[in-house]
Amino acid sequence: MPKCVKKFQTAKAPPIDWLWAAVLERQRVYGMTLEEMAVVAGITYPQMRRYIAMSPWDWSRTARERVCDKFGISINISPNLESILEVRVS
Repeated sequence: MPKCVKKFQTAKAPPIDWLWAAVLERQRVYGMTLEEMAVVAGITYPQMRRYIAMSPWDWSRTARERVCDKFGISINISPNLESILEVRVS
């Protein structure tokens, strides 16, 4: 008689970080290097290397705002219970 095998449950994927996606996409489209992004953000190159590996929400506020302004990214947060985030690239 076959053993009862517990089915594996697939892990839930985390939600997409649209701000991070927009920043990475704009960096590629504009052809900016990390050195150029560091100058725009007003931080050092080694710090930008650490920042690019994490979500822009974890960056310092001034660096995030400067990069978003340069790339034409606007962030709108709706004030509802789900805290929906809308990222627009112009």
